[in-house]
Amino acid sequence: MMKIYTCFNCGFPFAREEDQVPETCPGCGAPRSQYLEEPWCGDIRKRRIHVDPMEADPNRDPYDVSFHIPKDFAPQKGHGRARKFVIGYDRGMAEVIRKYYTDAFGWDIIDAEHSDPENPVMYCATGPGTADWEPWVPSFAYGFLVPRESGIVNPEPSFVIEVKSIDDTCKKVLEYGGKVLRERFTFEGQDYAVIEDSEGNQLYIWEVEAIPDYCIHPVKDTGAR
Repeated sequence: MMKIYTCFNCGFPFAREEDQVPETCPGCGAPRSQYLEEPWCGDIRKRRIHVDPMEADPNRDPYDVSFHIPKDFAPQKGHGRARKFVIGYDRGMAEVIRKYYTDAFGWDIIDAEHSDPENPVMYCATGPGTADWEPWVPSFAYGFLVPRESGIVNPEPSFVIEVKSIDDTCKKVLEYGGKVLRERFTFEGQDYAVIEDSEGNQLYIWEVEAIPDYCIHPVKDTGAR
């Protein structure tokens, strides 16, 4: 059930389903025990409970969207997401670039399975994660450091965009003025292609058939707008 919650500590109001309520206040970090609750009334601006903040931050940006209820693009799940990046390096320079990104930016870097040990494809995590390489925080990227190869189109730096179908996406790329620079190819059991958009930007596309369960949840029509 949708409810409106107002933090007694800082006065921050927000509306969420009961099973999606954060354990700490998005505005001040106060525990959930400090929330005041009221039924959803169709518009958060019509809420009954208003609180004079006890610990309001005078420097808090009212346009700060660090707590943002994202829109659910259910029909598009698993398509169009920029998931990874690719950066190239000269062959024989693997340890140089590994040390650069490890020391300069603190990335966690491991060699991809089955890579050439002299010129490996390296997998990079750019933020804090768990032991099985799941991110602890949203919106940080994983990526690859790849050896440059002559005669093969390898755009870099570049994004890797997840798509449901490489074939269907390539047709749309051509339809809207782009180019297919490298047809479907397989790396580490995953299918990719290289495309160019209408403005000449080169990108990888990555076909992902199955969407992880944690990316799928029922869409609830709460009436909230």
